[in-house]
Amino acid sequence: MNAKNARRPKTTVAEAALQRQAMVKFLTSPGRWGRRKIETLGWKRLAAIYYAARPGSAVRKAINAEARRCGYTPRTILAFNTQ
Repeated sequence: MNAKNARRPKTTVAEAALQRQAMVKFLTSPGRWGRRKIETLGWKRLAAIYYAARPGSAVRKAINAEARRCGYTPRTILAFNTQ
């Protein structure tokens, strides 16, 4: 069996929760130059992360807060990056 046809094992509920917590920590922790990752990523990338997260999750709340901090509504930011 080659690598292309290999199946990945299913992610358990506990593993998925750890991955979500890791994403929140990644976005809100300071980077090398003292700026948070959520500040340095583009809106297009943040929109992709937003749509991949569950509604009401900590990831979505962090992205919403960042959009509001920049003076935008989250709906406006996501509408800009629907392409």
